[in-house]
Amino acid sequence: DKALWQKNMDKWLKLDFSRSFTPNDQRIPEPPEETINEVLKIIGKQNPEDELNCSACGYKSCRDFASIVAKGLAIPEMCHTFNLRNKQEYIETLRQTNRKLAETKKALKESEKIALREKDLAQSTSDMMNNMLEKLPSAVVIVDSNLKILHSNHSFINIIGEDAMAISEIIPGLSGADIKTLVPFNIYNMFSYVLKENEPVVSKDVYFEDSMLNISIFPIRKNKICGAIIRDLYSPEVQGEEVINRVSEVIEKNLAMVQKIGFLLGEGASETEQMLNSIIESYKKRTTPGKKV
Repeated sequence: DKALWQKNMDKWLKLDFSRSFTPNDQRIPEPPEETINEVLKIIGKQNPEDELNCSACGYKSCRDFASIVAKGLAIPEMCHTFNLRNKQEYIETLRQTNRKLAETKKALKESEKIALREKDLAQSTSDMMNNMLEKLPSAVVIVDSNLKILHSNHSFINIIGEDAMAISEIIPGLSGADIKTLVPFNIYNMFSYVLKENEPVVSKDVYFEDSMLNISIFPIRKNKICGAIIRDLYSPEVQGEEVINRVSEVIEKNLAMVQKIGFLLGEGASETEQMLNSIIESYKKRTTPGKKV
């Protein structure tokens, strides 16, 4: 259609093909001389005589290479001599590290040997102490700040009774047992006092079931651990010893007083002392093996 053709011609005949351009230079500017010198120092070319200009990096000279590195178009590792030096330094670093590791390994082995020896020594010492505690006729118990038993000997278990014996069959030495469940308040309260005040409780007589116990509690580690020595005053082997100790204590405390007032008491004081001494000698003979009374 001629009319349509003419219409299109009129529409597209006067097109504006002019263009405008703005400068946008993408070239990387040449780095300053200071930056190039810094790169040269990094690759080990601090002095002009160090610049080999071997072209192994692909550039005409070391300075040209440093300029390209400064522009960010290359990396120092492209320098052959820099790479060799780094490799040697790395090898030396590895050698030193391996030497230190070997020394550390040797020291660890020595420490392990020492630790094992100390462990064996501690174990043997612990076994020896436990055996000694087991052979003591007196009851011994050690508790922590939570009143949990750390160790007790067979004599303690016997004094406490059947419940403790049943527990000890499962847990030797009653380790971990709560002493509050085994003894009455007046006894475990003494443990609490020693742990809190860090003061010992010495030779306290306490009734426990059908026995009278003599209890001494002492701190082992301040506010952390305490131990107790307990004796059943009704047991035959303790009775004689306790009578001797207590009568001896009476004599020692009162001897000075007896001497001072002896002129008033006359022979009565001397007879009293002789009587007490005879009681002591009598019990000593009973408790000494091989002697008959």
